[in-house]
Amino acid sequence: MKPLSNAIGSFRRRMAERGRRWFLKRQGVDELDVTLHRRRIYILPTRAGVMYAVVLFILLLGSLNYANNIGFVLTFLLAAVGIVAMHHCHRNLAGLNIAFLNSDPVFATQHARLDFTLNSSHERWQVQAGWDTATQVSADANGRIRIQLELPTTTRGWVPCPRIGLSTTYPLGLFRAWAWVYMDLHTLVYPEPLDYVAELSATDYDAASGGISGQGDDEFSELREYRRGDSIKRIAWKSVASSGTLLVKEYRDGGQTPRWIDWDRIGLSGTEDKLSAMCRLALKADQEQTMFGLRLPGVIVPPARGKQHLHQCLKELALFGNHPGNHGQSSAAAAS
Repeated sequence: MKPLSNAIGSFRRRMAERGRRWFLKRQGVDELDVTLHRRRIYILPTRAGVMYAVVLFILLLGSLNYANNIGFVLTFLLAAVGIVAMHHCHRNLAGLNIAFLNSDPVFATQHARLDFTLNSSHERWQVQAGWDTATQVSADANGRIRIQLELPTTTRGWVPCPRIGLSTTYPLGLFRAWAWVYMDLHTLVYPEPLDYVAELSATDYDAASGGISGQGDDEFSELREYRRGDSIKRIAWKSVASSGTLLVKEYRDGGQTPRWIDWDRIGLSGTEDKLSAMCRLALKADQEQTMFGLRLPGVIVPPARGKQHLHQCLKELALFGNHPGNHGQSSAAAAS
């Protein structure tokens, strides 16, 4: 039974892949704003629709066998209901517009969220949307509504998005109409931050960060809890004696020496581990509001601070090297 099951599964996958290629060849790649023409909408009966047709056929045979006029009336009335349901099911998608809005970068293993709008000149009911055959959103569209699709990620770089499936079984569930949308969408995925960077020794951390603490020494700002790697000179011993908690003095930035996150100073082996460690250090520097720069083989990002600078550094880490997902920025690049 197992070989037969594997063979059936393999056959289904091959047929599904052939179907995808045929649909793509027939329709081509879509723009980021697509209106569904009636000729690109497909429709077939559902299981309920097939059972409905079987019941109608049995009613027709019974009416013919017994020459029952009431049976004919009921059969043709139910057939007309089915035909009207098929028309409304197809019309529920015809003319529907879907447009891409934006997507924010995420870290590897997180779910990327891509925002779209559905635009309609009249009411549409029970419209399902999702990647390929998986339904993620079901909504009633009237005017302009916003939907969000989530995409699992496993690797850094520009991650391509699958085709978008739009479908409906409105109004009676007897038919299913669907359409495929092939947008050239790619979302930016940063490297996954290394969890154990926070556990590196003070020497390793200073080496990875260019040996600079990155904090000014001009004006006292506040007290915070001690972190591994903090200088002993900054410990507020009087506060420790009174509170029993190890506290460290923070100073406002004044003539701050920039911190460098340097590829050559990361004491880890493996490209992905190094990038993950540098990602964690960049996030830490941004959290501490420290001016920092980035050094990668062939890439230097000058020291700065702020969310835009952090995004630039993380983007360089995400696109570092000739990664399989890195093909250049697409027209649907993730929003900064």
